[in-house]
Amino acid sequence: MRIVISGIPIDVQKKNIKNMHLQVKPPDGHVVISAPLSVDDKAIEAYARTQLGFIKRAIAQFQDQPRASKRQYVSGETMYIWGKQYFLVFKPDNQKNSFEIQNQNIVLSMSAKSTVKQRDAYVKEEYRKILKEEIEKRLPKWETQTGLKCDSWQTKYMVTKWGACSTDKKKLWFNLQLAQKPYACLDYIILHELTHLITRKHDATFIAHMDRHMPNWREIRKELNDSRLDYYEAQDESPLQKLIDQSRYDDIRDAAIAYIQEDHSGDTKRLSVIDMEIENVIHIEQPEDGVIAFDVIASCDVEMPSASRKGYFNERWLKIHCQVTLGIDMSGFRIMSVGNCEPQEESDNDRLSGELVPIISRDQFEGEAEKFLTRYCPEALDKPMRVPIETIASDMKLQVIEDVPLSDDLTYFGTIIFDNGNVLDKHRKITIRNAKRGTVYLDPRVSYERSVGTKRTTLAHECFHWYRHQPYHVLMKMIGANDNLGRAIQCQIAANTTDSDKWKAVDWMEWQAKGVAPRILMPAKTTRLKVEQLLVAYGGADDASIAAYENVIDELAELFDVSRQAAKVRLMDLGYSKAEGAYPFVDGQYVRGYSFEAGALDKNQTFTIPYADLFKAYCFDREFKKLIDSGQFIFADRHLVLNNEKYIARDQSGNATLSEYALSHMDECCVVFSKGYSYQSKYQGARYYTQFMRNSAPVENQVEYSFELNAHNKALLDQIKNAKRRSEALRRYPGSFAETLVALQKEKKLSNKQLADRSLVGEKTIQRLRNDEEYPTSVQTVLALCVGLKLPLPEAKMFLGKTDFKLNSMKNEGYVYQCVLAACAENSIYEINEMLKENGITPLGSDPDLQ
Repeated sequence: MRIVISGIPIDVQKKNIKNMHLQVKPPDGHVVISAPLSVDDKAIEAYARTQLGFIKRAIAQFQDQPRASKRQYVSGETMYIWGKQYFLVFKPDNQKNSFEIQNQNIVLSMSAKSTVKQRDAYVKEEYRKILKEEIEKRLPKWETQTGLKCDSWQTKYMVTKWGACSTDKKKLWFNLQLAQKPYACLDYIILHELTHLITRKHDATFIAHMDRHMPNWREIRKELNDSRLDYYEAQDESPLQKLIDQSRYDDIRDAAIAYIQEDHSGDTKRLSVIDMEIENVIHIEQPEDGVIAFDVIASCDVEMPSASRKGYFNERWLKIHCQVTLGIDMSGFRIMSVGNCEPQEESDNDRLSGELVPIISRDQFEGEAEKFLTRYCPEALDKPMRVPIETIASDMKLQVIEDVPLSDDLTYFGTIIFDNGNVLDKHRKITIRNAKRGTVYLDPRVSYERSVGTKRTTLAHECFHWYRHQPYHVLMKMIGANDNLGRAIQCQIAANTTDSDKWKAVDWMEWQAKGVAPRILMPAKTTRLKVEQLLVAYGGADDASIAAYENVIDELAELFDVSRQAAKVRLMDLGYSKAEGAYPFVDGQYVRGYSFEAGALDKNQTFTIPYADLFKAYCFDREFKKLIDSGQFIFADRHLVLNNEKYIARDQSGNATLSEYALSHMDECCVVFSKGYSYQSKYQGARYYTQFMRNSAPVENQVEYSFELNAHNKALLDQIKNAKRRSEALRRYPGSFAETLVALQKEKKLSNKQLADRSLVGEKTIQRLRNDEEYPTSVQTVLALCVGLKLPLPEAKMFLGKTDFKLNSMKNEGYVYQCVLAACAENSIYEINEMLKENGITPLGSDPDLQ
């Protein structure tokens, strides 16, 4: 229930408690009133009005509290250590993470593909090390000075307190953010929390003790409280916590009261639990099918007996271990045990999230696949074989239907049904009517538009959903969530390209199923066994040619009944890096296979790059632009290769392709690219990036190929000879545009018809340009002539310079054209236009019928 008083929204929660309680929560002053069940709504509203002054002051305090903006952990951000300001320098490093202070800078080295969440977690751990080192020095000094000693202490990231003290256990807690503040602030908090060992309150005893040992503590406190706190984003209660709070609060409260009364040695008749709040639900796991176990963390305000007229209040924190049998309600709820716990206890080893989604990391995918096969097909773990996923689906009591198109454009390969009813798309349109629980729908087009292997992978994907993700759907049904959330998962082929920090439960379940499904069909142990057998037959892993690797991939695809690409990816997952050169599939087509020295490529590196990523790298990476603009590299067969006759062959039309030598020595002549499974582009935030991507065709996977100036690429650059200077080209062709065109055609021995065929510029247009009867009217015409003439970069720049066109004034389109001139001009005009159109760029030439 929500009420609004003087424009302030207030959430009301009715519980089995004695008194009303009001909380104003960080970071923005969200107001919550907990009220007894017997209190009517008018009384709650009247109570809220009496507290209006306090509410406004508390909200103003939160709004006035300085907080840092949300960090992105990019170069230029400011950071603090012990009150001193530093500037962050982010250095991409795929080998190791590091956090170092260098003069006025903090140098953070992590993978360029790391998310903000991953960087934040790593930096917090570095702050923890810094803080713990200083506490170990300072705490013993204060214990000696005050005569007070704690039994233990711990660091923790907190959002509303600088420290905490558990007086019963004599345990102190320190906020990680203290590492950013001056040393005096840490001393103040240490003394403050030690003083609570002799008094819980900030009373006269507390003040006198602080004054005795730190006379200026008030000034330090003001400095600390006036300083900026980290950015904080309010976290909603998990669905499981909300469900427990709404339906089992009374059971948990009764168990808490019984435990506290039994645990208290005094007069239990006078002891009273005034209020109890469910603070968190942690340690969530699934001990058996259909059963969820978890710990409820609760804080209790207890009025303790006292010799004085008024009792005193004590806060008790309890951990209530519970189990529930998943069904249509919480009728199977049981409390297993109750015990004490630390304030604000959290968990870092949950097996399930608060939405009952399994918590699985990428390196646990193999283990998940093994558990699945141990249950449904253990023989597949003992010998290489085709995993009978169709039979497994039947054993799981799943019905498979393949005659229902799931989308107009094959967006969805499959759908798994968890509850009876209609299935809706994101626009609330019915896609499947009267779907039955336990049904798998496979789009019939998957088999004939993709492959049988793709169909089998999709079925394994749906089986894993049924095996691991039913608890989420049961919970969604129990809390009455959106029908589709509790009914089905629609498995979208396009990868989720949003930042993983923003993923919802369904996004994580899809990611898990996509990762585990191929490992179910090709188990690690037996796949590796078969690969070794095949490689021995083809001369050994180190000596096997690229043709041998392609044969291995074909045999694996046939044995395990998966697609060729799935077999290749699995090989690379298992550490066979040379498979990277087998069956390269780029821009929707296969290109020629290649080989290289063992160890030349690290994990997630490749010599291949799609057109779109080539253009992106050129537009937004300065080092890559320098490399291309040198004119010493050619883009051939989706590789960027040194422009040398040793590595480049040409067909009858003069189009560049890789030589046989280059195909067997890729590490000698080709640029290496990083292949990242990133949910945010490396170039996100760069100038004109958004405009560039708006013009580009949608990308159907999350893989991005990017350039890094690693050791291999630096060595290649060392081989480059100085490019011909544009001034030399100008000296060779001093005349007008028309005179230069005539001279170039003569030098290249190209007739008007031959040049027209190579450039898609009409013969009549070429003749008029030669006769100086017509001046070039579009930059696309001039660039097409450069491609048709196969001009190296210095000559192309010279030729373009004889017109009024300037590529650097055309923003992102101009950058792409520069990249074409520098690296792609020796490809055919048709291939160049295909990649331009795919990226939303105007094609070259003047004949629209041929473009």
